[in-house]
Amino acid sequence: MQTFHTPTLSDARARALWQSMQAQLASQGGVTLHPAWAWLRLLALSVALAVCLGFAWRTPSTMYAVLVCLPIALVLAQFAFLGHDAGHRALHRSGLWRGVLGQLCMTVATGMAFEEWFERHSAHHRHCQDAQHDPDMDVSVVVSLTHGALQERHGLARWFTRFQHWHVWFLSLLFAHSQRHMSQWGVLMRPLRFHRDLAVLALHAFLWIGLPCWLLDVQVSRSALVYVAPLFVLGPYLATIFWLNHIGMPLVRSGAPISFLEHQAATSRTVLSPRAMDWLFGGLNYQIEHHLFPQVPSMRLARVQPVVQGTLRDAEVPYNGLGFAASVRAVAAHFRQVARAAGAGKMPT
Repeated sequence: MQTFHTPTLSDARARALWQSMQAQLASQGGVTLHPAWAWLRLLALSVALAVCLGFAWRTPSTMYAVLVCLPIALVLAQFAFLGHDAGHRALHRSGLWRGVLGQLCMTVATGMAFEEWFERHSAHHRHCQDAQHDPDMDVSVVVSLTHGALQERHGLARWFTRFQHWHVWFLSLLFAHSQRHMSQWGVLMRPLRFHRDLAVLALHAFLWIGLPCWLLDVQVSRSALVYVAPLFVLGPYLATIFWLNHIGMPLVRSGAPISFLEHQAATSRTVLSPRAMDWLFGGLNYQIEHHLFPQVPSMRLARVQPVVQGTLRDAEVPYNGLGFAASVRAVAAHFRQVARAAGAGKMPT
């Protein structure tokens, strides 16, 4: 049953532990990346995306166009991972270059408005697993992540929640679509605040729709197919990564005193997997490490893990690490538990 975390460390003790880890990482080196690496990776991804799009737009076979949506989805995920690191200043400390890289990776390539998305993502980091303030816990009316959210469901929404442990996996097909549309809608609702996003979204629309239709003589139906279809692949892929990070982990109470270290460690789950899977996860399988050191590039978090594990073990703070299959089972069990509570018509005590 999902519980609220009870802090065990004083703020001073937790701060000392975090500073100790930071000092160890600084002395070891190797957890930073030269900005040139990010731009070279952006160039490689751009070439890969251009090749895939060119084939998908030009091939006479609709079946081949659909099949190439798989590599397009994988490339878009890598763009998103790179933009995510840019947002956290893990690749550029400079605000200007951080913004340029983030806009190119997120807004231009994926259609997710970079500044609007990162504003919500920053709130997630500050309020992780706080049901009142973590935007990642504000989900569809047909899914409840906590028993508290279930209490707010009535009628048809509550009925759907009774079966969420089944339909949530099908809804993952729409996950990437919802993330894209949520960020774009956020920009349209506050165009003055996100004026840069608004301008760059126009470039995104031109490159994905205007360029093939107006300059390359691609049919509108084919252009629309190539724009929409990869997100049905990207959705389950990203959902698998993100859901394993926090769903089913302990909650924190709004306003309750808790140190940064204990907050991030207690509410995050690291997926213990072979290093070969780091590329597929974008390095975010090291979720505890990422939340403790968000300015470390995701692909360097494997080097952070031994320091974090050792420090938490010595301080007798639980390290929430599970294998991939066990993590999936934990998430599935949590969805099922909340669904059963909805079917029972009462909340567990």
